[in-house]
Amino acid sequence: MSNEFDAIVIGSGMGGLTVASILATVGKKRVLVLERHFRAGGFTHEFNRKKYHWDVGVHYIGDLAETSMLRRLFDVITGSQVKWQKMEEPFEMFVYPDFSFPVYGDPERFIGDVVAMFPDEEPAIRRYLEDVKKAAAWFGRHVTMKSLPPFLDGLTHLLDSLGQKSALMTTGEYLNLHFKNEKLKALLLSQWGDYGLPPAESTFVIHSLIVTHYLNGGYYPVGGAGKIAESVEAILNANGGEIRVSHEVTEVIVEEGKAVGVRVKKLPERPDSNIEFRAPLIVSDAGAWTTFMRLVPESVSLPFRSDLDEFYKQQPVTTNVTLYLGLKEDPRKQGFHGENYWIYSTYDHDKNYLNRSKWVEESNPTGAYLSFPSLKNPESQSHTAEIIAFADYKTFEPWKGGAWKKRGMEYADLKEKIAQLLIAYIEKHLPGFKDNVEFYELSTPITNEHFTAHPLGSIYGLACVPDRFRESKASFSRARTPVPGLFLTGADVSSPGVAGAMMGGFATLAHLINGFSILSLFRRPR
Repeated sequence: MSNEFDAIVIGSGMGGLTVASILATVGKKRVLVLERHFRAGGFTHEFNRKKYHWDVGVHYIGDLAETSMLRRLFDVITGSQVKWQKMEEPFEMFVYPDFSFPVYGDPERFIGDVVAMFPDEEPAIRRYLEDVKKAAAWFGRHVTMKSLPPFLDGLTHLLDSLGQKSALMTTGEYLNLHFKNEKLKALLLSQWGDYGLPPAESTFVIHSLIVTHYLNGGYYPVGGAGKIAESVEAILNANGGEIRVSHEVTEVIVEEGKAVGVRVKKLPERPDSNIEFRAPLIVSDAGAWTTFMRLVPESVSLPFRSDLDEFYKQQPVTTNVTLYLGLKEDPRKQGFHGENYWIYSTYDHDKNYLNRSKWVEESNPTGAYLSFPSLKNPESQSHTAEIIAFADYKTFEPWKGGAWKKRGMEYADLKEKIAQLLIAYIEKHLPGFKDNVEFYELSTPITNEHFTAHPLGSIYGLACVPDRFRESKASFSRARTPVPGLFLTGADVSSPGVAGAMMGGFATLAHLINGFSILSLFRRPR
């Protein structure tokens, strides 16, 4: 088998799959994708236990109406082999101590329902919707600027500055400036788990991206999110490329100042192996920290290496536990129809976030997300649910050196405690839920770290604080790296989530294919 390719992509997350697919179909290149996990897809992969099936990171995606730009881009990347099911309405529920708020995929209804609860703040509520749209538009320009060549940096900085001030204030600063009612602020913040930072730390632009992304409802891949990697793999194979799982990249090979290949160890049967693959283009979807702090040799000069290390030391890393549940009966019998639940014990989301470091020890969760994969997927053969809660890596760090699924009874007891706490938390807010649970399995931050190599089990990459989106502070988030032949892609180039990682892929592709633009894809036949 050949070890020479036209391009090598490190990691098979959504950003890597986007780059690989378009390089194969538009760029006519033989692309090798290397994935350390034994399943392709990154956080879009899926897994089974007994008769049950879950998606790891895809719980819903917005803005996928038949005529939307995002839907068209997904069709191009996957060869139209992934079908999408729109979630029933309301598609989300925000649950607080004294009220529940149903969310419908209709911007006017959403604003009308919020105004009905808080009529005294109607002007500010209506302005809010306009402001999140403006901030999201700024972000679109910001990512586009990353696609421009270095000699246009002056123009880039000028265009990037338009609207930057309001976009890069913290979410808390924006809400405190425009709203008075604390319950109203909490309600508008309910989806903060989709970007993983509370209002005091998150930038208003990332909050705005999430809000606008779901204004028209949520969608789910028919047959499960694994269909995404499956469809891209077929495209790569048809063009002379492939995806190789259980292949962990250990080093980017740099010769005479240029990236020319990668060194790989094959897991699990050959952990000491040292295989080389060569290509004139190397694209990393492994994240900025892993790429520049682990894979690029220390002998290679990187102007921002210390800045990147300091960023991760200073900024919070978002990680989580996920409880995967198999259900005895159809949850529709209990009144569920597939909606997501954001459940909070307080209106103070900064406090809810800080509690991530102590709720396990104190047996006191203050927030959780509940999702029903089986009710979103019309092809499901059995019924499932997932409970997600943010956590602190330090709680699990003593067991990080152990082998997956072989970390001892103490670790197993800790996981059992957490599973029971989360089930009890949901039961408290949605009585009767516990009786329908037949099977459960918990993943932790060290599970995330084991399969992704993301520092501290991070699920969202670079923290979405204001400095992440300032070029002077985060030059390590550019698609073009200081090493010729090496490019970064995925969420760290754009924003968290499947759609964000995809747009990071397109920002990278602008540097890889002459004359490439997203608009050029719309001229291609479906």
